[in-house]
Amino acid sequence: IPDQVEGASVARTLVKRESLTNLNTIKKIKRKDGSVRSLPVSGMEYYADCDESGDPYLLLVDIGSSFQNILKGSDYSLTIRAGDHPSIENVDLNYPGSIAASPAGSPRVQLSGRLVQLTYTSPFDPELIKLERCFLRRHPDAQLWLPHNVVSPHSSHWFRFEVDDVYFVGGFGSSAYIGEIDADLYH
Repeated sequence: IPDQVEGASVARTLVKRESLTNLNTIKKIKRKDGSVRSLPVSGMEYYADCDESGDPYLLLVDIGSSFQNILKGSDYSLTIRAGDHPSIENVDLNYPGSIAASPAGSPRVQLSGRLVQLTYTSPFDPELIKLERCFLRRHPDAQLWLPHNVVSPHSSHWFRFEVDDVYFVGGFGSSAYIGEIDADLYH
């Protein structure tokens, strides 16, 4: 059975290869009786591992429900699984210990950490240009809602998700690592 070291390697490969994530948050819903229900919700977001650090970059739009939940104080995490990429991309779905034809036998990872907003004073900042190029290689349609796009109907912001906790399911436990992965080992 693979160990945590192999699990960390597969988790990082998964984050690098894929480019769609579920951003998991808690939505507070006020009921008719005045009580508040805390409902776990998950929304798809684009990401890219632009510096190959394992800390994904996200472009979040103000109007997005997940972003609104975060602004209201919700905790959050990311979930990424094999196959989480646009259908136009040709991504290798073979991972050590996985069964490529089986979603249950394929890897997925739960990442916890903190969102760090990235601010750029100029649309010509070399670091911003580098980030945009990387992100748009994975998500060309995101050009429409880049933060400095004056024709975009919505405001958006760049974030880096700094991973500090990892739970990994590499597939079936008989052939793949399942469990916590030390954040330093992951990075």
